[in-house]
Amino acid sequence: MKRIFTLLLFIGLIFSCVPEDHVLELELVNNTSETVKNLRVFTAGEKVSFEVDALPAGQEIAHTLQVPGDAVDGKYTFRFTRNNGKEESVTGSYLQEGDDYFKKTLVFDIQQNAVNVSHKNLEVK
Repeated sequence: MKRIFTLLLFIGLIFSCVPEDHVLELELVNNTSETVKNLRVFTAGEKVSFEVDALPAGQEIAHTLQVPGDAVDGKYTFRFTRNNGKEESVTGSYLQEGDDYFKKTLVFDIQQNAVNVSHKNLEVK
């Protein structure tokens, strides 16, 4: 009986030390009159990424990204190429001070002359 209790305690300690994955929801919205190409979102020191070849005018894409807990640095880079061949890049952070575990949505709204980035925190139930 003592061995079973010790074994269960040991297993519980091991699983409590395993880092949780962080969930990052991405929404890429093209609010221009032209297709944008080579859309890439990099996180965790560019270790985890999401990319799409093209996003037609007026369309949007949603994607869920699992960022391993041991790779979370809180930074993102969003890059894409406009129809005229000009590459644009936006960097920022998706973590707030004190966040340990999160589920957050990053919305990249591509406008004719700019990119607006907004954050939405989602409640985890």
